[in-house]
Amino acid sequence: MRDPNETIGEVSTEEFVRVMVTNALGPMRTVEALQDLVPADGLIGVMSSGQGSIANNTNGGFEVYRGSKSALNQYMRSYAARHASEPRALVLMAPGWIRTALGGPNAPLSMEEAIPSVAEVLLAKRGRPGLEYLDRMGKAVPW
Repeated sequence: MRDPNETIGEVSTEEFVRVMVTNALGPMRTVEALQDLVPADGLIGVMSSGQGSIANNTNGGFEVYRGSKSALNQYMRSYAARHASEPRALVLMAPGWIRTALGGPNAPLSMEEAIPSVAEVLLAKRGRPGLEYLDRMGKAVPW
């Protein structure tokens, strides 16, 4: 994200496409291409964000990023609907604000602090078919 205050009306078409391809189209193409490698009783986890929650968007900002993660969530809902008869578990993970190149140096969590919780939530979801949108503590994130 180049400017978190940039509105959807201000963003360049090129930046919009870049973010949407990176955060929505790319992950879904990966899921579709690799789904047969995941056993029927396995799990497909996709990295979303709490910023993708439409219900929780009370402050605005980060509009292109938010939109791309909301799009990803919608595409996973479609994927889940198409595969509803399968026993595979599906997760949209909202890991929280983490110190990464994207999250920046002010994020409260390091990768080392966040990853164990993310892994625990994913492991706990195995054997529970269907799609859930969860945070790193295993709580449901509002759509």
